[in-house]
Amino acid sequence: MTSISEIAKKAGVAKSTVSRVINHHPHVSDETRQKVMDLINELDYMPNQLARDLSRGKTQKIGVVIPHTQHPYFTQLINGLLDAAKASDYQLVMMPSDYDEELELSYLKQLKMEAIDALIFTSRAIRLDTIETYAKYGRIVVCEKLQGYPLLSSAYLDRYSSFVDAFSAMKAQGLANIVLLFSRNNESSATYHSALSAFHNVYGQQSTPHLVFGNIHDFNDGLHVSHQLIKDTHIDGVLATSDEVAAGVIKGYEDSGKKCPYIIGQEHLLVGQLLKLPTIDHKSYSLGKLAFKKALSETISQEVLVSEFLSQDS
Repeated sequence: MTSISEIAKKAGVAKSTVSRVINHHPHVSDETRQKVMDLINELDYMPNQLARDLSRGKTQKIGVVIPHTQHPYFTQLINGLLDAAKASDYQLVMMPSDYDEELELSYLKQLKMEAIDALIFTSRAIRLDTIETYAKYGRIVVCEKLQGYPLLSSAYLDRYSSFVDAFSAMKAQGLANIVLLFSRNNESSATYHSALSAFHNVYGQQSTPHLVFGNIHDFNDGLHVSHQLIKDTHIDGVLATSDEVAAGVIKGYEDSGKKCPYIIGQEHLLVGQLLKLPTIDHKSYSLGKLAFKKALSETISQEVLVSEFLSQDS
């Protein structure tokens, strides 16, 4: 295998000069650069990536902690990240977590070991104060609103106003027995917290949703949960986890021959547009691009995107 030493000897230059050429260092004459590059091509030299990373002090890699891709929110967010990365010199390293705290901690340790230059948490199970202790090793971006974590950057969604608009649309139609479907129905989920807060804002602090379900991600989950909803004749409104989930619920009602309650989807997907569903556009694709931008930024900051409720006529 060809080495830097061999190329340096044939080119009549120092090994450090060859290294500067390989790492695109500007302070090399054009003549020397061309001579070295010709030899690299002639000898079919392949530079060691780890050595290049160490010499540059950067890996040009950004880690993305992603819990799963079952929900379109995450797939659209990833698409935004990928498109942003394609326009840069950085690569994305996908780090699936399934909300496993030990896995998430291992990804933070990769930042500490300089295996990646920055880390983006699209969602998390691990505590923010634990995450912040690793911020000295590289930029960390979380996709949620922050209060009291000055070492972390944030790119997040303001979902609250869109949920208020969605529940207001339901209330305006006289709907009172509302079912809420979530991916995670617990307080660690920003979506769950925002939706419940908006529900109480519209229907009153003492009011409660008729039913709440968690772990609802896709069409089949919507179809499955519809079998339970059909048994309850009091249900008159459903906030689905996504347009795909809403389509599954609608299919279940259609198969049963019963009228489907008023249903609102989320994520503004093609299936929702075809079904002319009211939906909430959480702008997750744009969020992915924004999170990538924050990961490259030299400054720590927070930036918000605002979700939008789209009625059937929108």
